[in-house]
Amino acid sequence: MPTLDTQGLVPGSVKTLRYHRLTLDSCSGLGAILALGQGPEVKPVGVSMRLSGKGVITAVALATETTVVQLNTESNSVGPKTQSGSSNGPANGLASLLGRWDCLLTGVGMIRIALLLHHQLQADGCAIDLALLHKDLVEKGLPSPGILAKQLLADQALEFKINALWYRDTNDALCLRAWLSACIASKSRDKISASLKLRTQHLTAPHLRCLAVIVMNIELLEAMKPTQMQNEFKHVVLEKDGKISLINSRFKSRVRKSRQTRVEVNGGKMFARPVGAEGKRTTLTISGGRVRANEITHIRVLGREEATCAELARDLFIAQILQGEVVLDVSPFVRMLWFPKRQKSQKSRRPAVNEQFTSLNDSQRLVAAAMIADGEPLVIAHAALRYWQDAKQPVWVVAQSNVGVKNIARSIVKHKINFRLIVSKEFHFEWHEHLYETVEDKLIRSEELSGTNFDPVHRIGKATIILSTLSMLSNPLMVTSGIYAHCPVQYLVVDEASQIDTAEFMHLFDKFGKLDRLRKVCMFGDPEQLPPYGKEKAKKMKTIFDFPHLKNASYFLDTQYRMPVPLGEFISKQMYKAKLKSVHDIKTMQCIRAIDVRKGEVEMVGSSSKNVEEARTVVNLVKHYYRKLKGDYCIITPYDAQRGAITDLLKAAGLPSDNVFNVDSFQGTSPKAIVIASHLQLLTPHVTRRALAGHEAHYVIISVVKTTKPGFLDFANRVNVMLTRCQKGMVIVTQRAFIDGGGRNTLVGKLVKEWEKAAGTGGGVWADAMEVADGRANMPGAPGKGPGQGREREATARAYELGYSSVVDELQLISLAFLQTR
Repeated sequence: MPTLDTQGLVPGSVKTLRYHRLTLDSCSGLGAILALGQGPEVKPVGVSMRLSGKGVITAVALATETTVVQLNTESNSVGPKTQSGSSNGPANGLASLLGRWDCLLTGVGMIRIALLLHHQLQADGCAIDLALLHKDLVEKGLPSPGILAKQLLADQALEFKINALWYRDTNDALCLRAWLSACIASKSRDKISASLKLRTQHLTAPHLRCLAVIVMNIELLEAMKPTQMQNEFKHVVLEKDGKISLINSRFKSRVRKSRQTRVEVNGGKMFARPVGAEGKRTTLTISGGRVRANEITHIRVLGREEATCAELARDLFIAQILQGEVVLDVSPFVRMLWFPKRQKSQKSRRPAVNEQFTSLNDSQRLVAAAMIADGEPLVIAHAALRYWQDAKQPVWVVAQSNVGVKNIARSIVKHKINFRLIVSKEFHFEWHEHLYETVEDKLIRSEELSGTNFDPVHRIGKATIILSTLSMLSNPLMVTSGIYAHCPVQYLVVDEASQIDTAEFMHLFDKFGKLDRLRKVCMFGDPEQLPPYGKEKAKKMKTIFDFPHLKNASYFLDTQYRMPVPLGEFISKQMYKAKLKSVHDIKTMQCIRAIDVRKGEVEMVGSSSKNVEEARTVVNLVKHYYRKLKGDYCIITPYDAQRGAITDLLKAAGLPSDNVFNVDSFQGTSPKAIVIASHLQLLTPHVTRRALAGHEAHYVIISVVKTTKPGFLDFANRVNVMLTRCQKGMVIVTQRAFIDGGGRNTLVGKLVKEWEKAAGTGGGVWADAMEVADGRANMPGAPGKGPGQGREREATARAYELGYSSVVDELQLISLAFLQTR
């Protein structure tokens, strides 16, 4: 009989398990193997599953305290149920077993397992999620498998190694997850008997399909999360109590307080636990080994952190549906998105254009007219916020990122709109306080909400407009602090909607839609720019722009004012079917240069890439050209490793280094595609504006990095973000051989080729990296060295300044026009 080693995970438990390996069409004896039917009691069976990269179940493990069975499913043809509700596929045997009255399915993550077993293997059963069952073991969130094992099985259980089983897809990890679940369930019989069970049988087929796709996407995204991260730190201090204080240098890679992670020092010479974090300081307790503080050179975080408030709220909502406590489609907004009634297609209603909007272009006049038309849902802009403010109607404005929310606050404060901004202490304190200087008096930091003296009436006052991140809406403190009671979510405005999986709204629509509190939802987004994180992997993920029944009634604001005309026209042709017009005083092709870094080579840094020669050229551009110009500039690269390399070289050269970004950091931009929703009407896309705001700069330096295969550059949406940041000019640092070869069909390759064609000889757009190193080449807005070029530099800079000064943001135009008509 084959056996499986339990690897000493739980001292005092069995050392080996009886191990069986079957396929779906050979599992008729599975009930006997698991000792089902041998008594009058329900028997808990531990369950785990493994998914392929496409979200298909390839294996299922079932276990008792002494036996584990691995079922391989990928070689079997399993399909959906027939119209009669039965399945003719080989999964029938498994479905019959799991549907027995004496079989109770148990596991950590059982909510997702139950839905996917039903959807893909037609197996319905009665189930318990063990983390949800024992949520009282931790102060916040849900306990990890390691905590469950330590608390219920053995105090010496290997917590970190047990947690790591849930990150791996090996056969051993699959089977040990099921076994541990069975052991934990056996110690939880009293709680299990008194708890609500997860059941798929009482849900309708459309509801089950919808939830199954959502949890499959969640599983695919979970698999993408890294299990190790290199930390960037300034220094470490050994405290008197023996603990270590780590001073982090970068917010993104900071070490956060967590029970599920541990810190590896100097490649494993010492290990520590992150037991506290405040601002840039993380407190570590040493758990193994010893290294002097002044000898610490490398710090790496191992494992995955706990789920966020938003993730917990989403999972709890799905659990309550499976437990029968919540009905999925009670909210009219849930019905409008996921379960719409079939209706005859109708052309969208266009309001009459008001003659007072003569100063606006045609598309702007349509939007402005929609804002004041009777019976027309309001289009969100500064004017709409003022309208709601004057009507004393509570409005919540949210974005996916803290940066996105900050940009909104900085914009509306200019219009003297009274609002409050709720920001997490973790993001604000010591890291980003400087970003909020202009709105400091509007700020509410998250730790205030937990205080016993917090009074929403006093802190919010007469403000009816509240800004926060989307995830903040799921924070339990928002309820316990009384904020929702004082300022209910009646109107919800969502920025960065094209970067958000709509599944993140489902529990919020249910939460705020009850008692008809939520009246209208407005969504801004740009489907041609950054998609939600992980959409390339979880292809069935949907943003608001991916619902076909929501595309019939849309406006298109067809004029952009940010980019120089040649660049705007190129982007219009490549990304927006040539529908985007450009209005800008810079009309010459000299707004873009490409730098040929012939010796550049790509180096892999983990899963990222860097090109040191390109980084040096970027430093030369800053040193000889852009640090001396009036106006701002920024540096963008597709790869985080290149961002780090450029930052390090700029610091070493004594140059500014806080304006270097990789593309994903631009998920805090403020796209202007707008969707309006009212629970009295179908949710309809309302306005799509193709001119982004936020994070732009007068001059943008792009570091492409790649020299052979395109990699990231194959994703036109993401490259579109890089290429649409500049207001005056852009420099593309790359390798000419790459543009002629592997990168020719990328968006950046097509851009350079178009500029080559316009130059005639093919050389007009290019400069050599050596010319940049000497400061001899001319750059957009910054001519190089040479006789008489000082006057040329001055004249060119003056022309660029004049060219952009006349541009007015179109939303401000709309707002002003609307206010004038009131």
